[in-house]
Amino acid sequence: MLTGLDAMKTALRVLTALTEKREPDPEDINLLRTYAGPQPNDVALDEFACTIIQQALKHRAQIRAAASRGQG
Repeated sequence: MLTGLDAMKTALRVLTALTEKREPDPEDINLLRTYAGPQPNDVALDEFACTIIQQALKHRAQIRAAASRGQG
């Protein structure tokens, strides 16, 4: 299973490929779907990848906030 950091790296590879007008690696797409669940039909792949990055960053912020409060 991907960690949040791994998910962000994978999502960035997908976004880079799309930006460069290349097809993303199908394995990267599968990894993102494993991490975040199925891609909604009405959401483009670039939006899906961005959402995964946002979720991973939010999760990291929550972990850091809990640690600073002495809960982690």
